[in-house]
Amino acid sequence: MLIVSAVFEFVPRGFDRIREVAEAAVAGSRKEPGNHAYNLALGAAAHDRVTIFEVWDDQAALDNHFEQPYMESFVKALSEANIRGDITHYDADIYDVSGKRSMGFELPTE
Repeated sequence: MLIVSAVFEFVPRGFDRIREVAEAAVAGSRKEPGNHAYNLALGAAAHDRVTIFEVWDDQAALDNHFEQPYMESFVKALSEANIRGDITHYDADIYDVSGKRSMGFELPTE
């Protein structure tokens, strides 16, 4: 299993210029085989900080993900945003996970 974490920091309202493309990428990614989670979050205190958190079965699923048309559009939009100067910082990492286990925590139902 792979976990992907990406953080983008935009100039004020810089993310708004690509929001529609980003939302399409999230919606499409969530439907892909091998995807367990694909979430995009705006910072609560810093609205121009965008975090993407993804969970994939394996590298093949992640590779296939980047071949999807909506991802090509999203990567292009991010590239253009970076060239324009809308992105001030970017960091992305992939974590290889050997397995998962329950936290053993259950929320009360009553």
